[in-house]
Amino acid sequence: MTMTIRSLTRGWPLALCMAMPCGAAAADAAAQVPMRDPWVPPAARQAASAASTHGAALNSQVERKLRSSFDAADADHDGSLTLAEARAGGFGMVAEHFERIDTRRSGRVSFEDVKRYLRGRGATTL
Repeated sequence: MTMTIRSLTRGWPLALCMAMPCGAAAADAAAQVPMRDPWVPPAARQAASAASTHGAALNSQVERKLRSSFDAADADHDGSLTLAEARAGGFGMVAEHFERIDTRRSGRVSFEDVKRYLRGRGATTL
């Protein structure tokens, strides 16, 4: 019996499909085994996701986080930031837009100035 390449390769799609899960079976197998990043510690993999926040609670949460960043950058704790404080404190958004936020040209921006700027740029949760 003479074997040609055509006769050898004729049945390979069927053999391949039988060896590997196809279609719905493959999807079910993939759904059962979650993909895991080997660099993520096991404790972090099991961490529960935070409940989603809406409405007034979301506004409050956003403002608290923004205030926390602002206060952390305010090195002299006077309630306002200079450009140097914003840069040194890692508050890059304020540092990058300082001249636009400082509408009074005082060299300092307050938390209210930052919120006003963000609202003017389309922020809806402040």
